[in-house]
Amino acid sequence: QVLAVVDVGAILPAAPNAPAFWNNIVNGRYSIYETPAERWSIADYYDPDPAAPDKTYSKIGGWVRGFQFDWKKYRIPPKVAAQMDEGQQWAVTIADEALTDYGYPNRALDPESIGVILGTAMGGEQHYVTQNRIIFPEFVHMLEATPEFAGLPRDTRENMLRNWHAALDAKLPPITEDTMPGELANIVAGRVANVLNVRGPGFITDAACASSFAAISAAFEMLTEHHVEAVVTGGVDRNMGAPIFVKFCKIGALSATGSRPFGEGADGFVMGEGSASFLLRRLSDAERDGDKIYAVIRGVGGSSDGKGKGITAPNPV
Repeated sequence: QVLAVVDVGAILPAAPNAPAFWNNIVNGRYSIYETPAERWSIADYYDPDPAAPDKTYSKIGGWVRGFQFDWKKYRIPPKVAAQMDEGQQWAVTIADEALTDYGYPNRALDPESIGVILGTAMGGEQHYVTQNRIIFPEFVHMLEATPEFAGLPRDTRENMLRNWHAALDAKLPPITEDTMPGELANIVAGRVANVLNVRGPGFITDAACASSFAAISAAFEMLTEHHVEAVVTGGVDRNMGAPIFVKFCKIGALSATGSRPFGEGADGFVMGEGSASFLLRRLSDAERDGDKIYAVIRGVGGSSDGKGKGITAPNPV
């Protein structure tokens, strides 16, 4: 069985949609920059010394900037939209782009037979933010254990903690009934199904850097076994917070200088964020219905490296 890619959607660095991304490729646009100030502070987290504790020696990446989620278009209450991780917002937007460009719902596709299978890892950054609010008491206990703080007058200590808590409340989103659904990784696909009202199988795949490939592999199986008529598949990744940079640097995985895949002088990879969707159908159905066909998928295979030097090191054998 051969599959057809009949439409696409994307939100990527310097590319708010799929046509813009293609234009960047054609024109050779380089979209790697230093960390934008609105994401995290280079002054706070960067140190060129790889051995510096809790610091990142890399401060470059591919960043999605200027994205505005159109919650009104999708009739999502603003309080719900505010609690959605931006990765979920991207997922809804790119799935809608692919389906809309295809012509759905005016072109006949049974919503009961449209699946949503998206690759994603860790779900996004929102859960790191909300966790800081919840574990505030742990930070308080650490502060209370310092002799300098304990030696302050009681009123001073109480006022400091009260003002500190108020500053935290003002900066971090409240914990509500929308918090957990807004940050769970498995909701990345579920949100698309819910907002766009497609009712076929919906789930995520997490195979680290191969998550999108795993999603396409699962979509291939769903279609070739005739469980569905179409699948929105691809991947979403919005994990470019300072903690991810620091942890990857402690593995020694990131480059501090630039992206040179398969090239001499490559000294690590450069992280990028974004999302892309593919609307897949069986080729025979696409040809029958006169779909625009971007590409075909003739087969899918998968493997693992087994035992090697380490869990993150590729095994060349």
